Amino acid sequence: MKRVLLLALLVVLALSVAIPAFAQDESLEIYITDMNEATMTWYNEVAIPAFQETHPGVTVEMLTGGWGDFDASVAGWITTGEGPDIVYLGSEYAATFCNLLTDVSPFLTEEDTAPFLPAALETVTCDGAPRGLPLLMSARPIYYRADLAAEGADFVPPTTFEEALAFVAANSAVENGALTKMGFMDIGSSLFDSQEFIAYIWSAGGELYNEDGTSAFDSDATAQALQYMYDRRRTILPTEDTAGLPPIEGAAIASGSVISGIWAMWQLPPVSDPIWDNITIAPYPAGPDGEQVVQVFVDWLSVPSYVENPELAMDFLKFITSQENAVTLSQVAGYTPVRPDAWETLQADPVWSRILDVAAEYGRGFSDIRASAELRPLIVEQATLFLTDQQSLEQTQQNLKEEYDLILEENGYLD
Repeated sequence: MKRVLLLALLVVLALSVAIPAFAQDESLEIYITDMNEATMTWYNEVAIPAFQETHPGVTVEMLTGGWGDFDASVAGWITTGEGPDIVYLGSEYAATFCNLLTDVSPFLTEEDTAPFLPAALETVTCDGAPRGLPLLMSARPIYYRADLAAEGADFVPPTTFEEALAFVAANSAVENGALTKMGFMDIGSSLFDSQEFIAYIWSAGGELYNEDGTSAFDSDATAQALQYMYDRRRTILPTEDTAGLPPIEGAAIASGSVISGIWAMWQLPPVSDPIWDNITIAPYPAGPDGEQVVQVFVDWLSVPSYVENPELAMDFLKFITSQENAVTLSQVAGYTPVRPDAWETLQADPVWSRILDVAAEYGRGFSDIRASAELRPLIVEQATLFLTDQQSLEQTQQNLKEEYDLILEENGYLD
């Protein structure tokens, strides 16, 4: 009898060891920014049930929010040590939150990381250790309605700031104090975007930081980028009283009144739309001493250091970034996978093939943007004063330089 009881006890112990941690009643909260309805539906109705089949007893909840409250929400969770188990981050955030995120290398093998683009893995790495896994990359070239361009059959995408200004002038129109045709529209429809501004500093041949880590906002490249964006704004909107276009339903590039712009794929027509036969895809214009670029954003999923079960969180990350799910997300969310083994289907599509080609040739990753949550509002504040004739170029550069250096110092980026 004792022997039977002993055997039974051994069986129970063996089973308890064999049951993985995720088989207990646990939960995962996952925060992903700015999901459209189709993406949220896919997560809740397809992806999460599939994950739960292999992780019985685990409850998964998807949370989403907009970019407007992104910085405050994410910084609040990560710095206070309480929030979702998996937090969506943009390209620039590894440096900002490095020491507050989990080193997930113990949960990754070479086989796990091999399929990803090296640049994508670099984006999620700080101090030599990965802090999560890359999810999607979004290339943001400029899209031109070649069929509507004033240049007609002679249209060629502009390659320099000077050519771009001439294009915008030829393709914008104002009647009775209001725009009727817009030569360029940015991703936020406001004629100034801080990320685009940084891209123009790069395409003018500049960088954000000097070798000692201080801000380089006082550079000639920054002056060229600011002046280009000012001249473009004044070409499109001659005065601050000029009214914008009437509200546009659907994709702006399909409206017939917007001739070029920078947008995310979810803001554009489906790649199956015949309108793509008339759309040219090209890199950003460059300054005299620079080279054309295309911004590439690598959005990734991080594991904060407060997470009690990082192994479970990494199980979900490896699942959601698998080849199969990468392909599906590219179709549902309109982004490009960060693993080339998920590109085959995309490359068969002529539109995606063109996007990948221009990203491969001109792409520059939007990463290592230090103290990004404080930098973005600083850029918007100071650039807006210049763009609206409330502040000189020289004063704008001086303010950007001095205030960003102070931010960098307060955040421990300077010795």
